[in-house]
Amino acid sequence: MRRHKYVNEANRYAANVIAGKTMRLVSVVMAVSLLQGCFGAPSIDDTMDEYTTRLSRVLDKPLTHEALSQEASPDSTFVAASNIALPSHTYPTLAELGNNVNPLNINIREFYAIQDCELGRIVAERNTALGKTQLPSQRLQYEHRLLNVLANCEARLQAADNPIASTVAEWRKQKQTQYQSVWAKVVQTSTEMKLGLSMAGAPLQASENKDAKASVNALNFINGLAKTLKHESVVEGKLQATHESAGDGSVANASFEDANFEGANFEAANIVEKIDKVNVEVSASDSGELEQQLQIIASSRLPAKLWQTQAILHNRLVSLNQVLAPALNSVQCKNGVTSDKATILRNVFYLYFIEEIQPIASTLNSYHYQLQPLWKQWAENAALSAPFKAHIRTHAIDNFVQYSATMKAHVSLWQDFLGRCNLSPTAP
Repeated sequence: MRRHKYVNEANRYAANVIAGKTMRLVSVVMAVSLLQGCFGAPSIDDTMDEYTTRLSRVLDKPLTHEALSQEASPDSTFVAASNIALPSHTYPTLAELGNNVNPLNINIREFYAIQDCELGRIVAERNTALGKTQLPSQRLQYEHRLLNVLANCEARLQAADNPIASTVAEWRKQKQTQYQSVWAKVVQTSTEMKLGLSMAGAPLQASENKDAKASVNALNFINGLAKTLKHESVVEGKLQATHESAGDGSVANASFEDANFEGANFEAANIVEKIDKVNVEVSASDSGELEQQLQIIASSRLPAKLWQTQAILHNRLVSLNQVLAPALNSVQCKNGVTSDKATILRNVFYLYFIEEIQPIASTLNSYHYQLQPLWKQWAENAALSAPFKAHIRTHAIDNFVQYSATMKAHVSLWQDFLGRCNLSPTAP
């Protein structure tokens, strides 16, 4: 019995060892698979390296990235001058962006006069240590909420025939004027937007670009916030609706001390309180949505990836085109008869440019045109600074034009060669 007990224990131990090794093996396989999934797709730089290396071998001519600066032109500064900048090199500094927003100045007497409104608590909140160090997105949420509270407080004070209502109206108009400047600080200075507009991290891929589609929506969401309470009529409409909801227009001018209107004024106060509650809830909802959309922009970094990728393609191809054109012209295809060398070159062109580079360019172009209406609106928005708009214009317009022309020139170069050698750009 004791022997059988030892045998059973030994078998269980062996089984546990095998199971442990199996689990470790499965873990290793899964880890390798995950790594392959993350790093399997070559970058556009890697593909361009392989493309030029293969062409160099077939043509027996130095076409590699390192050799092009010497071989492309007798004047090597020409190639350097043709290069376009990466987005990380052109983003303005905080000093260049500027855009400071002046705070409301409220004296002690005015502050105590608005304690019956939620406005008093909101103003006090802004003066805390946390309130003074708000992130741009938090400041925008605060300003949005403040505008709602100012409108509600103004309506409440007007209903009470309180003379400070006119002062609150002036505050509201001031904050209304400043709202787009606060929005502009989110666009220009928030960490998430700076990452999205300048720090690509990695170039674009033909597919599997994390959060890229969602990023287009997120950028349009941020853009839409510029219109929130942009027009004074929105707030004026809120005030008018509040008064009309209270019943007879005379209620707005009645004093809370007038016993005949006490019930009516109580009704009006309740309506204002209900509006206060709804606005706070909407503001809180927008708060979470804003932060979520900013995180998507930071995760995807779509604009920066588009602009980095177009810079890489342009900078690599503009110099390659200069050397490749005479090299292809030297390949003999007498009377349109295809040579072995010409066929091999066609195969390299198909496998690397058509199969790998062109799909990335197609994805780039697709997202570029989806974002064009947004860039146009930002170019015309007076709240955004000139250096920021210059950054957008450089990459979304000027550099895209240069990149497109370089891609077109490269395709035309191959079309001429393939036509002369009676070849078509089909799969080998």
